[in-house]
Amino acid sequence: MQTLFQSLQGMSPEWQRDLLLDAIPALVSKYGNVAAAAAAEWYEQVRSQQVDGSFDPISSDPYSADAVGKTVRWQAGKLFDGNASDMAQFMDGALNRWIQYSGRETIAQNVRLDSAKPRYARVPSGMRTCAFCSMLASRGFVYHSEKSAGEFSEWHNDCHCQIVPEWDRETAHIEGYDPEGMYSQYLQAREGLGEHPQQEQILSNMRILFPHSFTDGDTVHTA
Repeated sequence: MQTLFQSLQGMSPEWQRDLLLDAIPALVSKYGNVAAAAAAEWYEQVRSQQVDGSFDPISSDPYSADAVGKTVRWQAGKLFDGNASDMAQFMDGALNRWIQYSGRETIAQNVRLDSAKPRYARVPSGMRTCAFCSMLASRGFVYHSEKSAGEFSEWHNDCHCQIVPEWDRETAHIEGYDPEGMYSQYLQAREGLGEHPQQEQILSNMRILFPHSFTDGDTVHTA
């Protein structure tokens, strides 16, 4: 993304915006298709190791070009303000999220279509994740339908969570993935907030109580 923005230097903000409106959706489509194909192949391989019978996985469509264009137009205001580097940084994270969408959505769609009725979990990668992702990951292998997933389908820039299917959640084990520990942190943060606390209240408490567990931990209130 930085290379793309560097190639636009010296052009008017209008030209930069219009070229980005062509280039970024094309990148999302190209690499989104690659991510979707890889996810479909991976799903088929993992399924064959756990379930008898064949299954022909599908590949998700790329992220909506119209939605990508709207985001580019929204961020393009920074070009006119002389903040192209800020836009480049944001779009770099957004591009990664849009490409990963195709892989994630491919897994989710195949789970919904699979007659073996697997479930899937949101599994963080890396040493830490944010409080919001930890909350969703703490639910374990409970997602099956689009309705049950709900806010599970919300992803943010720089999110490294993956959708992982499982056909026998009683024996499911992923190295480094501890939904019970995450859920314990969630319950501790929820304690004392009343019967129907707002989600953001719980997340705020999680960041304060366990500042070093999350990428957005609140170290100010715990210093």
